[in-house]
Amino acid sequence: MKRNKSKINYVIDMVIALGFLLSLFSGCVLLFAPQGGYMGGRNPGFSQQLIFFEKPVWKAIHNWSSIFMALGVLGHLVLHWNWIVCMTKSIFRVKTKGQDCPA
Repeated sequence: MKRNKSKINYVIDMVIALGFLLSLFSGCVLLFAPQGGYMGGRNPGFSQQLIFFEKPVWKAIHNWSSIFMALGVLGHLVLHWNWIVCMTKSIFRVKTKGQDCPA
């Protein structure tokens, strides 16, 4: 059981890491991209390609990678919920002998 939990934890951590890296990179691309939206067709740079993709595609990559990262964090919290509860209890009450939380 411990080995399975470790594999699940590894996969969840990789989802979080990949989501973070994609969100970080796409956020940087969008941050330094030319400003403006469609503007009723008055913006000639609206469909401008930025490092492989157009701006709307980068926005979609940014949004979806952020959602996957958030789902990974939620899964991580679920996986470690018992430890979180145990640590919270140990912080807010006097610890007695033999009540250590598992690592």
